Amino acid sequence: MNTKKQMDIFIVDDNKVFSLALKADIEVAFPKMLIKTHLFETGEKCMEKFIQVMPEVIILDYFLNSKYPEAADGIKVLDWIKKENFNTEIIMLTNDDSIDIALKSFHHGASDYVVKTETKFKKINYSLFNLFKTIEARSEAKTFKRLLIALSLVVAILVGGIIAIEIFIPSLFK
Repeated sequence: MNTKKQMDIFIVDDNKVFSLALKADIEVAFPKMLIKTHLFETGEKCMEKFIQVMPEVIILDYFLNSKYPEAADGIKVLDWIKKENFNTEIIMLTNDDSIDIALKSFHHGASDYVVKTETKFKKINYSLFNLFKTIEARSEAKTFKRLLIALSLVVAILVGGIIAIEIFIPSLFK
């Protein structure tokens, strides 16, 4: 994995102890990567910082209004994030293993869905590993596409130059 570029990860969960433990676990799981983790207790606070940072990954709790009843829930925040930047990868977290919540999360654009069980950190890190690989592949594909476009332009200029010379100075190639 590309360890040179900083990866910004937002953790949005109203359980501060859980967020801090997850942050520490991610840092231990990916020691060679330059990861900056930002913690938020509400989706509203997350969105205040979202535009400035444009994180690659957000780990988002489904039930964000247990501590702050007026706070937006995870699906609403997920919609806000996808509206601002569709490419941001989102791992939806919940204590509820309902298939309806999972389907709803995927329908709204979540990249993965993790139930908070005993193995939650392991599952989140596995999901992050896969998302990092996806992000890296997407970046390499963009680089390859730019290189291909540049090469196509060089070939087009060369062919155009040869055609122009043939038209204006036909004796040059005889």
